[in-house]
Amino acid sequence: MGLSFRMQQVAAMVEPCRTAADVGCDHGYVAMELVEKGIVRQMIAMDVRKGPLARAEENVRQRQLQARIACRLSDGLEALSPGEADSIIIAGLGGPLMIHILERGSNHRLGTEALVLQPQSDIPAVRRYLHRIDYEIVKESMVFEDEKYYVIMKGKPQTDRLAWNAVEYQYGRDLLRQRSPILYQYLKKEYQQLAGLHTRLEGMETAKALQRLRELDQQLSWNQEAQNYYEAENNYTMA
Repeated sequence: MGLSFRMQQVAAMVEPCRTAADVGCDHGYVAMELVEKGIVRQMIAMDVRKGPLARAEENVRQRQLQARIACRLSDGLEALSPGEADSIIIAGLGGPLMIHILERGSNHRLGTEALVLQPQSDIPAVRRYLHRIDYEIVKESMVFEDEKYYVIMKGKPQTDRLAWNAVEYQYGRDLLRQRSPILYQYLKKEYQQLAGLHTRLEGMETAKALQRLRELDQQLSWNQEAQNYYEAENNYTMA
């Protein structure tokens, strides 16, 4: 079994390096892909679940990659030594869990030159967290697979950077600057969903409904600003 298109894009975000760690490695496919293609010399494949890790170990044995891929039972980054990995990959986890892993493993990720992340939820919060820990988001990609949208981002340590605005946190500065066609497709669908929900709530006067309407107004405004980035006749760039 090979990598899904989403996970191929995760692997493609990893730069050539000495050692990379894959947190939540599942069956070890990303680790094997990176080693076999010569992108990474050594991989550390980690998972908190014994079952998937055992399958990863078996896959590594079948491909005779034991000398280059170490499989470790690990709760987040606990089994990683500070400075051991040049890059850390975390894909397929919810945004809050991803933030928790990175925060709790702050000492374990010391010396890490790049974080490659694919959060399943709360993507704006992940972007904001990377900035809080002095990582700049240097690249993002967006894919559509199995009727779902996925964002993959790469962060690198950088304390000197330009401030982002709310729209960039919501949808990704790099995706907007690329004018990603997948993001544009997503924006169109999201606008229809938000506008439909707004219409259904109009006329309701409960405190909860009024609060939700205010939130929807803000989300619709952000969405429209992002769409304007594609549709504006002048080829401006966001500050």
